[in-house]
Amino acid sequence: MAVRNIAVTDTLETFRTEFNDLTANDFGDIANLSGAISSTNLVDAMNETISIATSSAGFTIEDSSSTQQIVGGGDILRVFGTSNEIEAVVSATDTLTIGLPDAVSITTSLTAPTVTGGSIQITGNTITATDSTSISFGSENLTTTGTITGTTITGSGATHTLGTIQISGNTISSTDSSEIDFDDRIRATSFYTNTALGQFFESGGFPRIESNQTGGSGTFGNNVLVMDANLFMNQSHAIVFEGNTADANTTTLFAVDPTGANVLNLPDENGTIISTGSIDAVTESMMANDAIGQNELKSVVTLQILNSSGTVLKTLYGAGA
Repeated sequence: MAVRNIAVTDTLETFRTEFNDLTANDFGDIANLSGAISSTNLVDAMNETISIATSSAGFTIEDSSSTQQIVGGGDILRVFGTSNEIEAVVSATDTLTIGLPDAVSITTSLTAPTVTGGSIQITGNTITATDSTSISFGSENLTTTGTITGTTITGSGATHTLGTIQISGNTISSTDSSEIDFDDRIRATSFYTNTALGQFFESGGFPRIESNQTGGSGTFGNNVLVMDANLFMNQSHAIVFEGNTADANTTTLFAVDPTGANVLNLPDENGTIISTGSIDAVTESMMANDAIGQNELKSVVTLQILNSSGTVLKTLYGAGA
């Protein structure tokens, strides 16, 4: 069908002829349209035809913005997924499956979303359980460079490990050495030795070291050592006194290896203990009258004064050379 046009120089008869041919041959007789078409003009008839063709051989798709697109016979509807976001799979027969992959990535920002998967709900930076009071991570390991905060942390099982520190029941131990180091001060009601034979605690306003083993206990406080029973010093151990000045000079109290059950008694008096190293330490006031007799002298020699009849009037005692 050629394009029909009328030049400005054509006659009215030419216009009539071309118009009649246009309506009769190009447009056609409306009476020849299918009875399924009810429209009485060309434009409406075309739209109605498209609608009929679409309903029988195609379909219309529409998005959330009400934008529509007709997919007719011979057209292809393409649905593309995005890696780690959504998957679109076409399968027989005439099936389109749209779903999420195992790992989903969200590349845009979500403001205060609430995401629920099963009984786990995520709102902002809070994870909660919608059907129970606890969330289980199974046997998976949890790693964080931040801080874990909670009013109560309860673990299942008998032993729990944090770094190299192991907690089993009420026992704390180290997994890689024989000691645990504390960089800060530790405060407790009392401290016991490994087998509970010794205890360090406070009593009566004094720090106290007590032993459950034969040997007794001791109390330390205000620079005073008060013993409730015997204090035993192991072999080659001594008591070292620093004195008022912290320097290299000390006084050591050491016991020679005993060969018997020796007892040294401190007298019930004030004074200074005199040793073999003392020089000119004994004074007259330290001796009572008649305190030194012949029994107290070593290698005793005597000088007797006799009368004319040979009777001893006086005997003088002295230490012999």
